[in-house]
Amino acid sequence: MNAPASTSTLTVKVTSLLLAIRAVIDKCFAILASAALLAIAAVVLLQVISRFMLPTSPVWTEELSRYLFIYLIVLSSGLVIRDDRHVRLELFQGFLNPFWKRIYVLICHVLTAAFALYLIPFSMQYAQIGQWQMSPTLEMPMYWVFISVTIFFYLTAFYSVLGALLELLSFTQRRGQ
Repeated sequence: MNAPASTSTLTVKVTSLLLAIRAVIDKCFAILASAALLAIAAVVLLQVISRFMLPTSPVWTEELSRYLFIYLIVLSSGLVIRDDRHVRLELFQGFLNPFWKRIYVLICHVLTAAFALYLIPFSMQYAQIGQWQMSPTLEMPMYWVFISVTIFFYLTAFYSVLGALLELLSFTQRRGQ
């Protein structure tokens, strides 16, 4: 009688710890994504104003806004996975009962994490290509743009593994009740 109660307590503690860790990481990436969005707005506004009110417009604004947009997508990708807002096939998901729907979500998280972990080494090789290239107007190493793909796959893997763990812990909690 004592073993299920202690298992349930441990499950609750592990779940709350994982949720606390996720909340801190979520806050960091939400702030970074918001900063990227504000920076895009400022750069595009500068570009528009300079085209109409100044004799010449800065040539670097278009390039910077493109790179900021890439990082906006990358930094918010984990938040999208956390909220289950990513694009997926939901054709038959509505026909599943709650138990099988949870199994389906768990399988999706595991497959997504496995795919992202598989692609991380290739994305790192891709980022290495950018070490010897410079961006045309900002003259920064393209490595910083190319590494965004690696960051994306790490975030995807992290949030998918975390989602799978939380899903498994919720199964354990339901069994303990």
